[in-house]
Amino acid sequence: MLSGKIKLRGDKSISHRVVIFASIANDISTIKNISNSTDVNRTIQILKDCGVQIKKNKDKLFIKGTSSFYSKKEKFYCGNSGTTARLMLGFLPSRGVSGILYGDKSLSKRPMDRIIAPLKQMNIKLSSPKETLPVRFKKSIPNPINYTLKIPSAQVKSSIILAAISLDKKSTIKDPFNTRDHTERLINFLNYKNTFYKKFKIDGFNYTVPGDTSSAAFIITAGILTPKSNITIKNILFNNTRTGYIRVLKKMGAKIRISNKKIIQNEPTCDINVKYTSKLKAINLDKNDVIAMIDEIPIFSLVCAYSIGTSTINGAKELRYKESDRIHAIVYNFNNLKVNIKEFNDGFSITGPNKLYSTSINNFNDHRIALLGETIKIINNKPLSKDFKTKTLIKTSFPEFYNIVGDLR
Repeated sequence: MLSGKIKLRGDKSISHRVVIFASIANDISTIKNISNSTDVNRTIQILKDCGVQIKKNKDKLFIKGTSSFYSKKEKFYCGNSGTTARLMLGFLPSRGVSGILYGDKSLSKRPMDRIIAPLKQMNIKLSSPKETLPVRFKKSIPNPINYTLKIPSAQVKSSIILAAISLDKKSTIKDPFNTRDHTERLINFLNYKNTFYKKFKIDGFNYTVPGDTSSAAFIITAGILTPKSNITIKNILFNNTRTGYIRVLKKMGAKIRISNKKIIQNEPTCDINVKYTSKLKAINLDKNDVIAMIDEIPIFSLVCAYSIGTSTINGAKELRYKESDRIHAIVYNFNNLKVNIKEFNDGFSITGPNKLYSTSINNFNDHRIALLGETIKIINNKPLSKDFKTKTLIKTSFPEFYNIVGDLR
């Protein structure tokens, strides 16, 4: 049984973006409840390496913005953070910084052509023979651009926007996929109201990051699938581009109640109560559903495994280009756990209900697959991993996971 009221650290996607905007403000900004994830710390460290003054005091981050970025070093390490890599490729050269972005073994396999191509159209000087990390970049004076996203990637969109707001001329960026809009909401919060993008004045600001939706997905799933559970998560991000998982779970019959809806700093927030649900019905997802819950598909596969009937996930090919090939990772592990699963090029189907008595999985060096494995242990009332590598991997996105589960058990 899992029971109690909890708060989560700040949303990872917003945390990356808010520290970047604070770094170009004309005064000191105060950020509360910033994500403690390794990924966000990579972004913070790169900004420090480029001359941004950032100090932390308990729950607060103080960032003194600057208009004079400079390189303290030539190479900037992104670790496993694709968000850091892609946002910095648009941001750093347009702010007069030259260098090399590189990452760990997993990130170095992920495609960067999707962002290199439009940035080159803007005259940003990038060089990568394999169109993966490492990428060499040089300080650049970008050209404005009129661009329509070719793939559903908020990282690509945000990188182009970050380059565009260094210019006096107008750029337009269109998103036919309705991907995450945190960058646009932040810009609006900072009093820029236009539909095009260009340089604008950013005053120092205060910002409290709402709780992380993607992290909440693992706690919500554990609550739904663990008998007698009753969990309330306070002050969680409830942005419409991030609530696909909640909408789908409710369609499947999950006992989820939303309350205390608010708009804070131009982002919707709420409280979420979730209770154990003994009977869940299967569902079919298409590409539009997947876009709204792309990070939650690994843990959603677990819900499908316990649901009655056949659930099908299509239009999820983007999962093959994450920290691991997540479609393969899910299918591989569920086959070993004797789950009735079939693999497609762009997704999979699962027929249930299944009983996942074994809890041993291969995490493929992917934090969300590792969290999937730990959630299976929670449902089966098994001890969580004591393995240092697994715990370190989970810190990539959800460093408070073990403490929170301990509080709920």
